[in-house]
Amino acid sequence: MKNKIQNITNGILAVLMVIFGLNKFFGFIPVEPPADPIAQSFMGAMFTSYLFIVVAIAEILGGILLIIPKTRFLGWLLLLPVLFNIVAFHVAHDFIGNGIWLLPTLLFAINTYFQFKTLKKVMEYEQI
Repeated sequence: MKNKIQNITNGILAVLMVIFGLNKFFGFIPVEPPADPIAQSFMGAMFTSYLFIVVAIAEILGGILLIIPKTRFLGWLLLLPVLFNIVAFHVAHDFIGNGIWLLPTLLFAINTYFQFKTLKKVMEYEQI
């Protein structure tokens, strides 16, 4: 049962990250600008610099790595700063805005629980 939950959450999170990463390049999902002027300045700076491309590639690559069981931890590590930034941005500047950021955050929290549980098993196995 735990494996099924882990695989389902990993799959959904991976698909979301790949879709949102590809959306940064192709723009097939319209995104409204945030209402806060500071948030608009931040998004404007991100769109006009290399940071936008780096985040998009990290989302796509992290999502792909999450699907493959042997590279799941690497995908988790790659998505950690991306999701931290998403949460920090929305909590600080655009909390009332669209709530789509809550789903990847929840899925990532569940994924983190399973990653640490797996890591704990590996550490116990190596001590024996």
